[in-house]
Amino acid sequence: MRRIVAVLSDTHAGHRLGLMPPDLTLYDEAPDGTLAPYTPQQTAVQQWLWHCYCDDMAEVVALADDDPLTVIHNGDLTWGRKYATELVSTREANQYLIAAANLAPWLELPNLTAIRLSHGTGSHGFQEGTDVALVSELLRARYPDSDIGVCRHGLADVDGVLIDYAHHGPPPGSRAWLTGNNLRYYIRSLMTDELLRGRTPPRVVLRAHYHTYQRETVRVPAGDGEAVTDGIITPAYCGLSEFAQQATRSAYLIGCGLVALEIVDGRLVEVHAMQRTVDLRREEKL
Repeated sequence: MRRIVAVLSDTHAGHRLGLMPPDLTLYDEAPDGTLAPYTPQQTAVQQWLWHCYCDDMAEVVALADDDPLTVIHNGDLTWGRKYATELVSTREANQYLIAAANLAPWLELPNLTAIRLSHGTGSHGFQEGTDVALVSELLRARYPDSDIGVCRHGLADVDGVLIDYAHHGPPPGSRAWLTGNNLRYYIRSLMTDELLRGRTPPRVVLRAHYHTYQRETVRVPAGDGEAVTDGIITPAYCGLSEFAQQATRSAYLIGCGLVALEIVDGRLVEVHAMQRTVDLRREEKL
């Protein structure tokens, strides 16, 4: 038995640097008070992001072939309105429509078994998980036979492989020589907690939020053997906003892409990172 679990996050629908498909219909108020449809113009960043997204999705489809495919969107479907600059539209409903359109191509796949949406950052999700609640309803209305679920923190058993997923987790590290330390300590602590409770640690721990890819494998003694957990921070499909530039103290390397877990006969056999690292600095000679 072989299965693929595709994991993406931080698509931030509604922001001009967030993921958005072309030829999308949104709505604005007409002079007579009705809602008038219109098609927003993709920014140059959105055109590039959508191209990357389609390429990565095609790679996942090829990897899965006819085998079952599960998709996890691990938080921050939308941009929200707390930082209400650089928006595609000021209408909250349009952010939900963009987010649903971003996920719709997965639901068209005949071998998709389920899609899960996890809560992200409150300021991006209109608080209390409003974005995932409403986007999931939009998708269920269009795909009534699909298994579409929402949670704040998930623990999924995929053919015996335990996958722990939630949006927030440890930062990737602010110094090059410290990269990976936070994630390793975080995973080791989680594994120890589970073992002390007499439980099996998850085989994979998925976190997001930092728009960069990181993977660390941790082994701890367990019984007569050892327990192994892969900790993964997923990249994003979003550029660096003005707020993010300030919050990250002018980070110039961001990740774009997704991760696919290949599970065969109850074992994680491969983590496929379909991602690219983007250097945002302008290089020139003066």
